[in-house]
Amino acid sequence: MLSVTRSILVSAPRERVSEYLRDLSRLSDYEQKVDQCSVTYPDKQTGVAEVTGRYFGLPWKGVFRMEYTQDGGYRSEMLRGPFKRVTGGFQLRSVSGGTLLIHDEHYLLSLPFKFLKPVLRRWLARTMDTELGVIKEGAESLHRRRCLDDIDRDVRIPA
Repeated sequence: MLSVTRSILVSAPRERVSEYLRDLSRLSDYEQKVDQCSVTYPDKQTGVAEVTGRYFGLPWKGVFRMEYTQDGGYRSEMLRGPFKRVTGGFQLRSVSGGTLLIHDEHYLLSLPFKFLKPVLRRWLARTMDTELGVIKEGAESLHRRRCLDDIDRDVRIPA
């Protein structure tokens, strides 16, 4: 099993980070291994994403089920794709100054990939750090927009 966990502090409340993450159409914006994403929502707590992209430079496609969690993040599991088993997700924890965002990915590798495990681990850590940076910027931007919307609603200038 190949497991990698990374985290980042986001200067936005947990609700805003959750709002950003739970819009699964943004997956191709932050997920470095995904170029295109099509999402359906079977119910309010679940999303199914069909994705295509590049993994370690190789073209791939897969289908993932994402289940929203109580902390505001989600857990994902690959239903179809190139690996025996892939799980992962995002956890959110409110902390002083914002939200601690924790991202983990776990791969059950077939024999050819097991030999690449050390290289894949480093590559995954770099891609996950990039993903977290994109999510941080997106969630913080969303938070700023929501704050400005609140100010605009509260301050009405007579015409």
